[in-house]
Amino acid sequence: MIDFPLSPNMLMMPRKLPHSAWLGHIPFASWLVEVVRPKSIVELGTHNGASFLAFCQAVETQQVSARVFAVDTWEGDEHAGFYGNEIYAELRDYQQRHYAGISEMMRMRFNQALEYFADGSVDVLHVDGLHTYEAVREDFETWRRKLSPRAVVLFHDSCVRERGFGVWQYWSEISSQFPSFEFTHTHGLGVLLVGEEQPQALLQLAQAARDGLFATINQFFDALGRNIKNVEEIERVNHGLAAAHGEIGRLNAEEARLRALLEKSSYATEEHYAIVESQLPSLAQGLSLLERRVIEGMSETRQALDHSREASVANVVASVIPRLDEQDRKLNLLVRPWWRRALGR
Repeated sequence: MIDFPLSPNMLMMPRKLPHSAWLGHIPFASWLVEVVRPKSIVELGTHNGASFLAFCQAVETQQVSARVFAVDTWEGDEHAGFYGNEIYAELRDYQQRHYAGISEMMRMRFNQALEYFADGSVDVLHVDGLHTYEAVREDFETWRRKLSPRAVVLFHDSCVRERGFGVWQYWSEISSQFPSFEFTHTHGLGVLLVGEEQPQALLQLAQAARDGLFATINQFFDALGRNIKNVEEIERVNHGLAAAHGEIGRLNAEEARLRALLEKSSYATEEHYAIVESQLPSLAQGLSLLERRVIEGMSETRQALDHSREASVANVVASVIPRLDEQDRKLNLLVRPWWRRALGR
């Protein structure tokens, strides 16, 4: 029989719901803040802030005297994907407006942030950076000296076995060295009780895991997490519908504009046709007159050419005939008998 304490904090609904697999673990995160009452929460790898904002909200709602730190370059990696500055800018804006007094975003690499934390000061460490075996091991080992005697370490994506993810492998090694338990929903979350001063509620969960009785607890938190994921999905659908309605409105406005333009164009075209049609008779009359003038001009030109040709022929005849007559006379003289020439006949 598991003596597991239930709490209203398990039902915390996030005010902001970034799309993330971590949404399924928010009920446990809220309850963890209640049972641990941490003074310092450090997150290695934040991305769009689903877990970071959940911790901030839990700390604020439960009035816990804690600071929440998000350490990330906000550039992405081979597992989370690479992205621009807009992810950081959006999260920073929300954090400053809602949780500036209890949280801090540290834009740097994990090892660069070590100097800003005293040894033995971190009560909750969330490891969610690059998910290779080597990276996860380095994150835990380099930050281990910063952990407090009450420290709880969370390893996200402990059930993912693809694309070079190695959290599962490191978890299988480290989980046997400390009291621990693992949630298998939404990519998995390993919970490692590193500090010696642990709340009884967490030790009970670790004992249930050792006794093979953790499945019911896993299903319980999975059901709570699904509720949050369903709400997030509904919000995304509603956002998509709102965007679709906006696009429909824009398209309707564009259609109305084009219809008005078409009607205006049609009216202008009809008006133009009417003007042209009204001018057709005068245009036809002008064309007919022009045609007659062309015909008359061609006739006059033809007559002038005929007259010029006749005059030229007459001139040629007038100049050539006398010469031909003279030549003919001379020829006659040559061919007349000599006695006719002598007699002048």
